[in-house]
Amino acid sequence: MAKGSSDVILRDRLQFEIDPLGNTSLVYGRVDMSDYVNIVENRGLAIKEIRFQPRAPTSALGDWPQWMIDFTTAGAESANLKIFATTTAYENVADVGIGSPNVLCILNRQCTQLLPASSSSNVTEWSWYGTPDLHPDGYDVVTDLLIGVSANGVTRLPATTVELDIMIIAEPKKITQRDMTQMLTQAQDL
Repeated sequence: MAKGSSDVILRDRLQFEIDPLGNTSLVYGRVDMSDYVNIVENRGLAIKEIRFQPRAPTSALGDWPQWMIDFTTAGAESANLKIFATTTAYENVADVGIGSPNVLCILNRQCTQLLPASSSSNVTEWSWYGTPDLHPDGYDVVTDLLIGVSANGVTRLPATTVELDIMIIAEPKKITQRDMTQMLTQAQDL
């Protein structure tokens, strides 16, 4: 999306831990939007685009590994990474989908080893739910944005501190009573 004349670009970097088994229970980072949102002053942000970049600072270029599995055992193995933006904290990552209230977007990465490592058939796929361009006018928020992260079976990065870069393009706006009503309606469970 082209940057509009009044758009702001917000950037943040979050860190999270992957345990020795390659797992991360659901954790959240908070993107501070207090410079732009204030309910009393009717100030909010229309979020137009969100981008995520998982990073592994221990790798030579800081890139996330293409294969998240270390492929040391025979048989089927899989690894998953789920990243999402929301204004509501969910207790269970399994409850988070693009139809969940206040979820703006989700990035899933899945890596699967289907056969023994010697003759393996490996599949890696990225799935993006929600459009990078959230809406021509943006998704209105009046609070900080939460970024949820969960990983399972990422044995290529055991006992590691990894990072997640976030870029948000948004436009500051005045929030009307109609906007607040629409946000409350969207927050209702389907």
